[in-house]
Amino acid sequence: MHIDLEIEKQLISDIKKDPSRFGIIFDAYFSAIFNYVYHRVSDYALTSDIVSETFLKAFLNIHKYKWQGISVSYWIYRIAANEIRQYYRKKKYYPKSMELLIDSSGWEMLNNQSAKDEIESLDMELELNLEVKRIQKNIQKLPIIYQEILILRYFEQKKIKEVAVILNKNEGTIKSLLSRGIEKLKKWM
Repeated sequence: MHIDLEIEKQLISDIKKDPSRFGIIFDAYFSAIFNYVYHRVSDYALTSDIVSETFLKAFLNIHKYKWQGISVSYWIYRIAANEIRQYYRKKKYYPKSMELLIDSSGWEMLNNQSAKDEIESLDMELELNLEVKRIQKNIQKLPIIYQEILILRYFEQKKIKEVAVILNKNEGTIKSLLSRGIEKLKKWM
């Protein structure tokens, strides 16, 4: 699901007055953020923890978010990327509970897909192409900055400009890092 920018702008304003409306943002971007994190860490439980922490931080800090004419999803991707970096730096991850988010906000998740269904869906998607798994394993051998860029560009199908916004880097830097990342990946392949 994607939210029109004008509607999203108003929604952000509404959420600042009524935090229970954050559930709309959660439902709109949960799947995309989950897929991004899953492609980065390849572990369902860890992905769930990181995504929960990502949305908790987004919820707790939405009052600080300043509308800049681009989707709030870029901000959430940036939070997720930071959470992944934190995991790799510490190799331990102690996320806060998603229940805290739900309890403190009063909103409910509209996505009732069970964890088992979600795992099966993700596994089927990855099993469809064994090459994807091989590429993903090799991507995980790369330094984190190359992982982020390659996953966002090719798995999440973000444009260079979008990757630049998410990672808070200029487009030229993204192009350069993408090129170097591909070259390093070719060596592993």
